[in-house]
Amino acid sequence: MTNKRTEIKRVILYLIFAFVPPYVLAFIYVANNGWKNDNPWFGIVTSVSMLFPAAANIITRLITREGFSGSLLRMKLKGNMRYFLIALLLPVVCSVTAAVIIAAALLPSGGLGDMVTKTDYGKLAATVLYVMTMSIVFMLFGFGEEFGWRGYLTPKLERLMPAPAAIIVSGIIWGLWHAPIIACGHNFGRDYAGYPWIGIGLMCVSCVFIGCYLTALTKRTGSVLSASLAHMAIDTISSAIVSFMLMVCATENTDIQSDFKSSIIFFGVVSTVSLAAGLVLIAAGRIKQKKTQ
Repeated sequence: MTNKRTEIKRVILYLIFAFVPPYVLAFIYVANNGWKNDNPWFGIVTSVSMLFPAAANIITRLITREGFSGSLLRMKLKGNMRYFLIALLLPVVCSVTAAVIIAAALLPSGGLGDMVTKTDYGKLAATVLYVMTMSIVFMLFGFGEEFGWRGYLTPKLERLMPAPAAIIVSGIIWGLWHAPIIACGHNFGRDYAGYPWIGIGLMCVSCVFIGCYLTALTKRTGSVLSASLAHMAIDTISSAIVSFMLMVCATENTDIQSDFKSSIIFFGVVSTVSLAAGLVLIAAGRIKQKKTQ
């Protein structure tokens, strides 16, 4: 039985490998390009950084000779197919909902109706299918984060504290991991009061809520690959749907895509639905566990 001191040492070692390389890359980028995200190198730095949590998992296990038992890498489709479908489709529902709320809240009177009537739904469907196909490649980056956060950090924290506290702590850590790119304007832009601290704080809250869902998915399927699929869908499919639908009604004077309020609504919807889905999955898991006892 591994004692708590050993687990704490492993967590600290993991966090060093997960945080230091992405932060170094980010500050090298900033030193050359400033705190902005309109340079092609920003996408490269962000994508590469997403692989470090998984690398930190592997390196920590090797250094501490922990091994890879319980690494949650098996693809367990039998009896779990519905959870993998939920992982893929829930972000789609969230993004459509968020787009409609954003349009209703921010567009001029009649703008929501214009969006509904002007949207080329055939082109929207084609865009979604294209992004879903391309997302198979991007799942590598979702896995890069999830194999670290849900495949290593959260289970380790659960051995040190109650599960709800572990989800909160891991979510805050995950949010702080995003701090450099949030400061560069990723997700929330830079034109808002309290920049960048408000954005970083909001990211931490979102990561706690979304982390609850991703943790529950991982536990229900026994595989971190379900969380990787959900992470990829949130990052790519949701963004594509929201961007497409908002471009329909965007004008020269209404650049909603870069509006801080639209980001708040989008993350608010995704975070709230994710938290609700996570709690439902956790409750369902407990009910199933009681029935089998």
